[in-house]
Amino acid sequence: MNRVPDNTIQDIMRDQVDCRLVIAKNFLDRITPSIPKENSFEHFLLETNIDAFLFFSSSIIDMIKVEINNKFNLFDKENVFYIHGIRKRLDGSGIQKQIKDVIAKYFSVPAHCEQPDTKPRRIKTDLGYFDAANSTLWELQILRNKAVHGKILSIIDHKASIDFTIRDSGMRKNPKYTVTLENPNEYFLQIFNNLASFVRQIRLLNPQKTQSSHHTEQFDFKLE
Repeated sequence: MNRVPDNTIQDIMRDQVDCRLVIAKNFLDRITPSIPKENSFEHFLLETNIDAFLFFSSSIIDMIKVEINNKFNLFDKENVFYIHGIRKRLDGSGIQKQIKDVIAKYFSVPAHCEQPDTKPRRIKTDLGYFDAANSTLWELQILRNKAVHGKILSIIDHKASIDFTIRDSGMRKNPKYTVTLENPNEYFLQIFNNLASFVRQIRLLNPQKTQSSHHTEQFDFKLE
């Protein structure tokens, strides 16, 4: 492997959001497209790389939250605050409304809908159909929470699945749904692309003094 030039590394590290996108992409590239045998060494590696990908991806959301809060002073900087808390406190006009809309585009809780149709990401739960088109990064946060408590994937007979529970549906019982993964790399690539798009859109509205986009390039830092 050719050494990454020092000036490129310095540029990456000056923008810590881009730095974490670069690292998340590195672990994403290690997530295999195939489903391993349950509890095999390959299963161990798959879970490990997914965990690392989710950790760095989630940290990007935390850093974007801080950038938004630094701009608009929505919360005390010493407090822990959540993306939905930011969304609620942003104004309903101007730049703040635009940022609010971008957050809703990626972090919305799946919403109950009457019937399935041709729109993407209509999911079937045990309590009917839900629209998850704007829930990609909501799923990312759910997966990060699941990773903290144990395995993410359920693998049976070389078939992998991930379970989700919608806890803010307004229904008496929490709806549940399962995503079946035929290609784990493809699924997490979609999450990464949505995360990168979210960062790009937010930073167009809230530019930072130091910004880079090295996550669009191909690196192999041999992170193990």
